[in-house]
Amino acid sequence: MPDFTSHFTRYGRGVLIALAVIVCAGFLLRAWVVVNPLAEPGDDALAYRALAESLYEDGTYGGPEFKTPSDWSPGAPLIYAASYYLTGGVRDGVARGVEALFGTAAILLAFLLTSRLLGPPGRPGARRAAGPLAAAALVAVYPPFIHSTGALMSEPPAIFMLPASVLAFLWADRRMNQAADPWGKAWPWLVPGLGFGLTALIRPEYLAVCVVFGIFLLIRAFLHVGALRAICATAAFGFAVLIPIIPWTIHNQHELGRVVPISTGSGKALFTGTYYPGDGEYQRVKAELLYQQTGRRLDPDSKELEKVNPTPLFTQVADDYKAEHDLPDLDRDAALGRLGKENFKKYFGDDPLGYAGMTVRKVWRMWGTGIGEALSSPVGALIQKLLVLAGLAGLILLAWRRRWEAIAVGLPLITVTGVAALTLAPPRRNEILMMLVLPLAGVALDALLNRASPNAETENR
Repeated sequence: MPDFTSHFTRYGRGVLIALAVIVCAGFLLRAWVVVNPLAEPGDDALAYRALAESLYEDGTYGGPEFKTPSDWSPGAPLIYAASYYLTGGVRDGVARGVEALFGTAAILLAFLLTSRLLGPPGRPGARRAAGPLAAAALVAVYPPFIHSTGALMSEPPAIFMLPASVLAFLWADRRMNQAADPWGKAWPWLVPGLGFGLTALIRPEYLAVCVVFGIFLLIRAFLHVGALRAICATAAFGFAVLIPIIPWTIHNQHELGRVVPISTGSGKALFTGTYYPGDGEYQRVKAELLYQQTGRRLDPDSKELEKVNPTPLFTQVADDYKAEHDLPDLDRDAALGRLGKENFKKYFGDDPLGYAGMTVRKVWRMWGTGIGEALSSPVGALIQKLLVLAGLAGLILLAWRRRWEAIAVGLPLITVTGVAALTLAPPRRNEILMMLVLPLAGVALDALLNRASPNAETENR
């Protein structure tokens, strides 16, 4: 298993004390929202809560009264239901406490990942520890991480699993290069594979990340250990990815009568993201559909629109499509998916520059703000953009140093952004990825401090 103790012990006692203070501060911030949860958690949080409750109460995923339960990925509800089993009752505070523990552990992961990306220091000290400590501090106080702990969301477990999986990937690569026997080169890949599989079970868009990492592993291993061992390593990684996914795929096959690896909802996301009249943005598309179907015109940012149940609106769109094409047996998500593909052909074909502009605006909205009031304000949005730019600078620095770690960290950022550009790109998409951006910002800070230091060359020898 990965041994991360060296990443702690190579720093002095003062650095570890500072890290302990940061971790405690981050835990207290999360504990506060555990006790004082969000007054209006939102539809997704209520859905995850209902799914976790049904898993505990009667062992079903949503029960007969829950409409389209397969639209929600099962990872978070399974975790929260497990906390209910351990404590003997449905207690939201307990589930939020689990979120707080994931978030607190993520602070340590930010320190570890930044330390790993920086490589071994020449002479450990406060200056060399500034990057990892800064990354840990940013994760500790980053407002969306704290905000999501105030409701039952899927992000808190995922912000732990993604950096843990990337760290495990880096560890497995080192073991592969050091091991002498074929099995020693292959089995370590079970660890990151399982991590990425669990991440995908929590957030299904990371299934694409699993595929991309599998291809990356095959190429890198082929270049370093040859074709046969590369195939074995990739097979081990792929097998581990499937361990948490296959049982749920079988469940979906039984419930839905078709192969759905993790969740439905991709059709709805594709339809929404390609709907040019709504600029590919969920609330604007929702407002447009409401106007078309009822004649009511509501502002996309209004509380009145937030209270409108979106399910009947999208169901009506799917029903109209099925009736028009005489496809009564087509399920709702598949119908919306076909509409999404037709949207792309229609709107991109009619106005390619306009559609490209919409895509750029979607990605800008995704990265330019964060969940919660703190980063939705003008000042908060500016801070968010500065953090993203700092992370981009750190990624460029890694690439300039010709470290393959830049690819390993950059792949999730690029892949999920690409998925969002094609489908739906809400600010929630960036929250999990910020667990990679903030350590990259720590890398940029380390480079800035060491470049500014007159003794930088001596310190890094």
